Amino acid sequence: MKPRAKALIFYGALSTIMLVVLVFQSDKVSYSPTLPLNLFSASNFELWNRFGRTEENFAEKRENVSIDKNCECISKKTQKSYDFCYKNPKNSSLIGRRFNCSYLKILEDLKLVDAPDQSLVNLANPDRNETIFVSAISDNHFGNFKEMYKLIKQHWPNQKVILYSLELSAIYIKKLKTERNVEVREFDTSKYPKHVKNWAEYRFKALILAEAMRDFPNVWWTDSHNRWNQPKPLAQFYGEIAECMGDIDCDKKSSIFMFVNATHSNYAVLTDGLLDYFPTYGVNTLKYNDKGLQLSAAFVYLARTPLTLDILKWYVGQTQNLKKNLDYFRHTLCALEERCMNPPSAKLKCDRVPQWDRYAGCFRYDQSSLNLLMFNSFRDHNHYFMDAGEVSRTYSHY
Repeated sequence: MKPRAKALIFYGALSTIMLVVLVFQSDKVSYSPTLPLNLFSASNFELWNRFGRTEENFAEKRENVSIDKNCECISKKTQKSYDFCYKNPKNSSLIGRRFNCSYLKILEDLKLVDAPDQSLVNLANPDRNETIFVSAISDNHFGNFKEMYKLIKQHWPNQKVILYSLELSAIYIKKLKTERNVEVREFDTSKYPKHVKNWAEYRFKALILAEAMRDFPNVWWTDSHNRWNQPKPLAQFYGEIAECMGDIDCDKKSSIFMFVNATHSNYAVLTDGLLDYFPTYGVNTLKYNDKGLQLSAAFVYLARTPLTLDILKWYVGQTQNLKKNLDYFRHTLCALEERCMNPPSAKLKCDRVPQWDRYAGCFRYDQSSLNLLMFNSFRDHNHYFMDAGEVSRTYSHY
């Protein structure tokens, strides 16, 4: 081959390579992790940096765009703008229906927005301060609570329990006052929409979790029907989480953990209306027990971290360092929105026993909401499913 021909071939190939590189570079989009405003206080920045780097499945990266006017809510208190449309953490093109802007004041009262005084839990540290057990009952669950608390007192004689009263009768409150480690708090529904008082829709659980997380950095939620018969030592549990934070091969880098297998898939009890607010993709993954198993919301551990705040609320703000909108708030908004935690045609009683790839004709309200949010963040229930010892229930419904 003549030198001139060789040169032409060489430069032609080189030009093609350069063109491919230029096209590839032009398709790149600059992403930044979405960080809640309160995490940029000096006391929390280092903790977020450590926690956020290890929590790969939570650290969603989104394009730096302004809030869509159709999703925007403006605080009457601060005049700040918030995005009230949920975006799927793994696919930000999936955008949910906007939540009612009137709920923004509730989020502010719950310190789910603009709360720089909220300290965070360092999961890499196995020591836990201010750990609290939380439950809620109405009159017809008083006996179950007594049995559940009997086990807690047996295992942890000095453990404090916050019990939220769902219109509990005075006679039961009087009996509970004899327990020095039980603090009864009346669940004040007057500050929430009227439909929150419908206990059968279980909205109260999401709101009580938000109230508890506002007041305490470590919360164990337990339904009165739970029986923690042989608990794993808490020091061991926290130690396993701390060890996982430093192990790149460990996949349990969550700060919300669930412990009871609901024995069916998420799909089996997923009423379509929930997807209007929390869209997902790859629905087949929700049908099987390798990644889409539904976990019981009757027994949950939560540590106050960026992930937990994200799931419990849905937070948006601005900082001087990052000139962009940051969004969050979820489980709480779903409890407040009438058609989110109680979608059209939702009912607790199933048409058939919930199993796997067939819809059972029923809904699990707060449990379905929490599981879908966790699944959307991790795409695999194994990331937030842990062993806490022997746990049983007084009835088989999950």
